[in-house]
Amino acid sequence: MINQHIIYQTLWECQKQSPNKRYLYALVDGLQYERLFKREITEENGILPLFIQPNNQDIAFYGPWLWDIEQLSDEYQNRLIHLEQTYPAVSWIISSLSFKFLFNQLESKLHLRVEANNYAMLRYYDPRVLYRLKTILTPKQFKLFTLQIDEWLYYHDNHYHSFIRGSL
Repeated sequence: MINQHIIYQTLWECQKQSPNKRYLYALVDGLQYERLFKREITEENGILPLFIQPNNQDIAFYGPWLWDIEQLSDEYQNRLIHLEQTYPAVSWIISSLSFKFLFNQLESKLHLRVEANNYAMLRYYDPRVLYRLKTILTPKQFKLFTLQIDEWLYYHDNHYHSFIRGSL
């Protein structure tokens, strides 16, 4: 059950430190989800694709998806745990931001300008990339990237890591 997962202990700790409500979200790699469960993620209440730009809408089911844990059934939550342990495909975000605000913030960070008129996609939804991202970003970039995110946990190399605090 997800309520026994490390993320719930972390959510409880974050909630104790602030009077403001904290929300729990999952960032899910749609390609890895489809690979494990043999079905695509579909948009529904509490589940939105981050690929919404015209150039990537056709492959949205393979990209990153934001899931609002409070709106998910136990079955979906258990799938996330199974997926997390099988493939590098899930990270957990704790934030005071609403689902829509966090969605907008994360979606805006997918595409980076690397040179004049050239863009790249930042695969921050992949735990293998998250693990290295803090060493790639400058301190200022890191601060802006994690603005209003209290905690960001992911499973990598058989250990849980915090994008904010480091190795757990």
